[in-house]
Amino acid sequence: MKKAFLVRAVLALAVVGFAAGAATRFVFISRPRAAARIVSSGRNERTLILDPGHGGADGGAVSVTGSFESKLNLDIALKCRELAGLFGVTAVMTRESELLDYPKDAATIRAKKVWDTKNRTDLVNSTENAVLISIHQNKYTTASPHGSQALYAPTEGSAELAQSMQALLTQVTGESKRTAARIGESIYLLNHVECPAVLIECGFVSNAVEAKRLEEQDYQLKLAVVITGAYLNSIS
Repeated sequence: MKKAFLVRAVLALAVVGFAAGAATRFVFISRPRAAARIVSSGRNERTLILDPGHGGADGGAVSVTGSFESKLNLDIALKCRELAGLFGVTAVMTRESELLDYPKDAATIRAKKVWDTKNRTDLVNSTENAVLISIHQNKYTTASPHGSQALYAPTEGSAELAQSMQALLTQVTGESKRTAARIGESIYLLNHVECPAVLIECGFVSNAVEAKRLEEQDYQLKLAVVITGAYLNSIS
């Protein structure tokens, strides 16, 4: 891990109120009242799965600055993995690069997307005691909408985790208008996994100010702290 990243990580942790606990375990000083309690004790009882949305032939939304959502998602997810590692958590990634190894029979963009989505779903459902956090960016037809939002799956524990994450997002971003909400039925992954699952829309790439901020390494790190922190809170 690069020293510069570690320094920024420590500073970002301080921003949202992390404090050292026993055996170098970190918890939030002011845990949100709605914090999820996915397990009663034992961090190793759960497996964190980080899902950088899109990737491969599917770049996702394109920001007003020309950035692909898939790259932004991956950048934030990789930071989450490094932060989780600081706290002894080994995160499983649904992808680790912008390249995906599709089967030969996935000849069209649609076929590749379908294969990828089902492949990620199978990975999550085959992982024992999984907790899924899917990372995405939002986009709208006009430039005015902005802000982050945590959306939850219909599975047990998902709503509480999303509410905890939304509370932390409010602390870090100052955005207070959005609340955690149930995911729409059209999102295949979160409606077909069997574990606690949250999809975080980190911001609107259709908003020029927010799109630029989402490309900044330090802001991505703050989002990663929120995501990782919400997960750690849920299992502590």
